[in-house]
Amino acid sequence: MKKDDDILSLNKTAWDNLAEKYEKHRPIWLDELNVLFDLFCSLLSEKSLVLDIGSGTGLPYAKLLIERGFSVLGIDISPQMLKVAQRNVPQAEFKELSMTELNYENMFDGAVSSFSMLLLSPLQFKDVASRIARALKKGGFLYLSLNEPWGEDPDEHTIIEILGEKMYSRGYFIEEVIDIFTPLGMKLLKMHKELQTSEIFGEEHTVSYVFRLK
Repeated sequence: MKKDDDILSLNKTAWDNLAEKYEKHRPIWLDELNVLFDLFCSLLSEKSLVLDIGSGTGLPYAKLLIERGFSVLGIDISPQMLKVAQRNVPQAEFKELSMTELNYENMFDGAVSSFSMLLLSPLQFKDVASRIARALKKGGFLYLSLNEPWGEDPDEHTIIEILGEKMYSRGYFIEEVIDIFTPLGMKLLKMHKELQTSEIFGEEHTVSYVFRLK
């Protein structure tokens, strides 16, 4: 496995290079309202402040959150992705920041991470999960989307290629996710599994979660 600093550097370069191309090839199914994203939004109060973790191009989630009347802070490690996001969703605030450097305390009513935590090593994943829990207000909600690993060993084949760019990505078993978030005071409210297929990502076993900070 690559070192954590190498992972961040590799992924930052990949997404900088992909920023304009990714917007054109982004899977259509990402624009479809996931039942759990609907649930997440329904649980938030009016004018809630939501953190979009790994906000990418701002589509679809920052845009959808703004359209529902929430305030949004999107963070991303890629400055080129952020340029696209600011163009797509000018009503949201965006900041160049790695999720591994999140340092907010009791600030957000909700947080969204749509497949962005796949880009983390297991140690990084645990650390970022704790940072998310600290960033949420008591009773705050997390909408999280991930992929399950293809094989029995999720640390095999973690270097993938998207539109010609290599990056680190690791699937996480449901049990791993629950075991990481539960000790942080995050209660799983609902989970949804689905098989998704797209030209850019191929076949993926996706899992979405909604957690609430006790």
